[in-house]
Amino acid sequence: MIYITEAEVKKAISIQTSLPIFRHAYLQCNEGGISTGPRLVMPVDDAGNKGQWLTAKFPAESFFGTKFSAVFPGNSRKGLPATISTISLYSSQTGELEAVVEANALTAIKTACSAAIATDLLARQDSKILTIIGSGLQAFDQVLAIREVRNIQHVIVYDLDSARAEKFVGFLQAVEGYDVLTTVAQSADEAVAAADIVCTCTTSRRPVFRGSDLKPGTHVNAIGSYAPDMQEIDFETVIRASRVITEHVDGLWAAAGDILDPLEKGLIEKSKVTGSVGDALAGSIVGRESDDEITLYESVGSAVLDLAIAVETYRRISRSTRL
Repeated sequence: MIYITEAEVKKAISIQTSLPIFRHAYLQCNEGGISTGPRLVMPVDDAGNKGQWLTAKFPAESFFGTKFSAVFPGNSRKGLPATISTISLYSSQTGELEAVVEANALTAIKTACSAAIATDLLARQDSKILTIIGSGLQAFDQVLAIREVRNIQHVIVYDLDSARAEKFVGFLQAVEGYDVLTTVAQSADEAVAAADIVCTCTTSRRPVFRGSDLKPGTHVNAIGSYAPDMQEIDFETVIRASRVITEHVDGLWAAAGDILDPLEKGLIEKSKVTGSVGDALAGSIVGRESDDEITLYESVGSAVLDLAIAVETYRRISRSTRL
């Protein structure tokens, strides 16, 4: 068994090298080569802190595994990540624990790459303005990943903590080769109204912008809500969306407060959810059909993607240590 640190993960993988791995994993999932298992979310206390376990199996690569995330929204005030994750890899031949992977960076890369793949499928080809709501680790990689699939010329950042947003802009501008105009908005609504693509990267329990401010043709990536009691986007955003895709449709109905709440109130029907990212990649559902429609990628997490990238990371590090 080996223990893989965050530093080792960052050396082994990148957004650029990971995008094809995730595209392949989605297609493998559609073909049954990798699949998700049960999801468990456990409240830790009354302050909104939670533990979450995701499971998956990867018969084609002889692995199965679990991804654990401790979600503590108040950690940002303590200088700690709001989400702390680890992945455990097991041999599907012996059941032995093969690796434990520190997975904060890996999770950010996975979430960003999945959103970038969805963006590539759903956003207008001429999308140039990207709005990011939230300014944590997830938000940082969202910007870098979406730049891989669209010619982004302006990034607008909004965070309830404006000083944190300004610091986030500085981090982006320090990235080698990053030459995109990046500004801080005074309000979420101002940021959303200007956007071609919107990414919500928060742990909010209530909507962080008004759907009425979305202009026709906008694509939205809602990546922060992962439980029924969380809601980053409002009813109007969901209602206005002509196309909604997610990592795995079954997982969405178990976890996506953004979608479950309007469904329970009778504002939408289940048919509002078009299918999965894998379905769109395989061509079994259509992506964007017109430049005016609003599209939505609702992310609730995918153990399939976690397992696929953890296995690749484990193999790369194992090879390097043998050299």
